[in-house]
Amino acid sequence: MTEETKQAPHAVTSIWPPLVLLVFAIGIFAVSMSYPPVAARFPLMVAGAMIVLTMLDIWSRTRLPGAGMIETFGGTSFRQREMMHNPSFADQAECIGWMAAAFALMAGVGILAASPLFCAAFVRLRGKRTMKVAAIVGLGVFAFQFAVFEWALDYELYRGLFFTRGGTAAW
Repeated sequence: MTEETKQAPHAVTSIWPPLVLLVFAIGIFAVSMSYPPVAARFPLMVAGAMIVLTMLDIWSRTRLPGAGMIETFGGTSFRQREMMHNPSFADQAECIGWMAAAFALMAGVGILAASPLFCAAFVRLRGKRTMKVAAIVGLGVFAFQFAVFEWALDYELYRGLFFTRGGTAAW
């Protein structure tokens, strides 16, 4: 079977993955609206971007005008070789678990601490790299975030539930 005649698995072409992500993003957006303005900025931006991207994904799966342009520009064609894999349910659940862990870590210890920890853990555990490589990745993420946000932009990243004065009351 050649690349051109292969069909992407139904789990990939189904409308359900982007719909689930859309509902998740709308949930994040709705919950974030109740946060104080500074704490709400980042989750609102992430949720907003997720909503736009999932809407584009859904649009590209239709036959509506412009869907072909989105498919071509975004590389979302199901004929792409990257789309031919069929991940197991366990692999998909693991990905959802990693995302949930990232959100929980950000909520608990804040963005500045969570991002390097998450990236290092992902590189070590999922990427199966050495502890040295994982530490370099974590330190690199921390240095980038600190240099760009805390130092250059003078923007204090969210410090998390455990390090914000008032804890959950600050939410």
